[in-house]
Amino acid sequence: MDIKNILKDGRKKIVELLRIEQFLLLFSIVLALVIFGDSLYYSFLPLFFEEFGIHVGDIGDYFTIFFLASALVSIPAGFISDRMGRKPLISSSLLFLAAVVFGYSLAETNFHLMILRVMHGASFGFIFPIARAYVMDKTTEENRGQTMGAFVFVITIAQMAGPAIGGFLRERMGSFHPLFYIAAFFAVGAAVFLLIAVRDFGTGFTVQKMRLPTRELIHNRVFAVVLLMFGMLFLAGGILIPIVSLFAMKELGMDYSVQGWLFSSYTLIYAISQLVAGDLSDRYGRKTLLVYPLFFYAVAALFSGFSTYSWMFFAIYICIALGSGPYSTVAYSLIGDKVKQELRGTASGAITTVQNVGLIVGPLVGSKIADASNLRIPFFVTALVVFATIVMLFILLPKDNKEVDT
Repeated sequence: MDIKNILKDGRKKIVELLRIEQFLLLFSIVLALVIFGDSLYYSFLPLFFEEFGIHVGDIGDYFTIFFLASALVSIPAGFISDRMGRKPLISSSLLFLAAVVFGYSLAETNFHLMILRVMHGASFGFIFPIARAYVMDKTTEENRGQTMGAFVFVITIAQMAGPAIGGFLRERMGSFHPLFYIAAFFAVGAAVFLLIAVRDFGTGFTVQKMRLPTRELIHNRVFAVVLLMFGMLFLAGGILIPIVSLFAMKELGMDYSVQGWLFSSYTLIYAISQLVAGDLSDRYGRKTLLVYPLFFYAVAALFSGFSTYSWMFFAIYICIALGSGPYSTVAYSLIGDKVKQELRGTASGAITTVQNVGLIVGPLVGSKIADASNLRIPFFVTALVVFATIVMLFILLPKDNKEVDT
């Protein structure tokens, strides 16, 4: 009788696990649609801003205001989602995102564009931190790295196709407007799809009672170090945001189509490195997979600045993805290990806020450096920041263990 009950309970657990895995896959596909639409135009935004009449030295401002808005709403968004549930915020934010992206095609002045960037950043601050918290909710320490890697892999694969298609469409149509229309369509489709999927599966988003997390999270050493790491690395990446497409076109003569293939290839390597790193971190430890890939990031960023031919830059720049891909997946898995479920939404929001602080400063630094010197120097500054991050992680991040601190 006991054996029958055990087998019955085992079957129930397997069925429930399959339902959760199936739902997570569907959830990943939903967000992948949004990311695909965004990636159609994102890599070319510096060129869009330049066409709009914005000076090179001011382009970073339009990225900074995006990330500032995202930073300001990320923690409140995570806080609210811990209390009210994930579904209402993500669904409504997707519809808001669609309206904002469509609005780019209607902008007539720099002020209009700045307002749209603020609203765009705010919508992202409500969508993606909450989505990552949801994946943390549905996994355990034993499979979190692998599942988080798969989640990010599906999303990143969507990013891979976007730049190539977006570059082709921009080159053929001579306008960015069709890219904005397509992106808005996918955001609306994702919102509708998510609403239907959640109802059909009957699981997923739940209302969670939340307690004030500030003291517990601040005293969590691993969480504090990861916050610092995200701030430094997103500062490094932010420096290059307004630079790469301008450098590729002005210094090396890459047109939109070639740049599209560059960014798509970059995203493919990035996705694969995330997927592999998540699985390896479950086996060999989070710290190892956080630190060592960053050496590839730093070296590739350094040599990208020395590129004199388009093929040379193409080969070196995609190597940045090999080193920069793993840390996000592994770090979020580490936070999932160290932070209790009722605090993960707030923790994810806090990470996003710190990321955005780096991204607020990064584009400003990158565009001002390029304006004062040339388009190569920002690559060298990025490499320096990544090297500093490696040293910081070696010194401050504790050795891997299996305990939950918060």
